[in-house]
This record gives sequence, structure tokens and C-alpha cells, in this order.
Amino acid sequence: MSNHPQPAPRIILLSGPRQVGKSTLCQKLVARLCADTIDVAGLLTIHTGPHDLEVMELHSGEQYPLTLPFDDGAGAELGRFRMDGAALDRGLQSLKGALPTDVLVVDELGPLEFRLGRGWLPVLEWLRVDCCRMSVLVIRPELLAEALERLPEPVTMVVYVTLENRDVLLETLLHFVEGGAQALWA
Repeated sequence: MSNHPQPAPRIILLSGPRQVGKSTLCQKLVARLCADTIDVAGLLTIHTGPHDLEVMELHSGEQYPLTLPFDDGAGAELGRFRMDGAALDRGLQSLKGALPTDVLVVDELGPLEFRLGRGWLPVLEWLRVDCCRMSVLVIRPELLAEALERLPEPVTMVVYVTLENRDVLLETLLHFVEGGAQALWA
């Protein structure tokens, strides 16, 4: 057994303006990875209304509300959403049970995690090679500096998604994720 530490997994950060297609890009990436029989686990956030979000567990296919009704006063208020603590915990427990995995995808780590220290923040502890070989994380542009400070090294790349490039990024990301994961398997 070697005393040398294992290499850190590659981390890809997807960033860009709201509603530009980061979640859609993640969905397409996951579909292609799964078609290539690469094990993927993760959490994807889906907007279902002006104050409503759902979470999809990429590893199980389960989907459930992530927010509570905005006007009932329950949950953690975050901008125009009221986050459901039980749903956040459910997602974390499910994700933890799906590890280790080849590729970990989390959409998104945002103000709840980086400003309030809640939500899916424990995911940062799982960005180790014994938990995932590669990771793709969605981070808002205004939180990139904070994320880069808290993430383990090395962050392989930051990809800024725009309306102009979102349709061509899939093949680039697929090549990078599959190539990086295969290099770590070797």
C-alpha cells in the first residue's frame, strides 16, 4: 500500500446567467454519460414555477418538491423561494447512498450553501477520488470566487454557459468528463 495521497478528482464548474440552460446542459450530459455506461449520481434543480423548484435525483430518477409554498412562511427563505429542509436532507441522504460514483453532478450550489452554510454544502466533502472520479457543479457567477476558495484542488475548469455557446458545449464537456474519468480509472 502506498503512502502517497490519491489524486483529487477533476472538478468542472458550470456558470452563467439565470435561465441560460445550465440545467438543460447537465441533463443532456448525464443522458450521454449514462448511455456510455458511466455511473452518474447527482441532484438536478428544476424550476416548475415562479416560486417553485423540484429536485431530480440523477442516480434514482426520483423527483420531488424542493420548495414549500412561498406564502406560508415555512422553510428557509431564499430570494423568491422557500427551501424545504426535509427535501434538502432527503436529497443529501440519497446522494450519499449513491456514492461512490464515476461522475457526480450537482445543480446547483448557491447562496444557501455558500452564504448560509446550509443546503447541499456537504457535497464539498464528497469531492474526493474515493467518492467520485469527476464532478460537474453548477455555481452562479456571483458565487464563483467563494466556491473556488472552498473547493478542494484542483478545479479543472470553469465553463461559462451563454445562449450562444450552450448548444456546442455538450460535446466538449462530454469529451473532457469521459477522458478525465478514464484517465483516473487507468
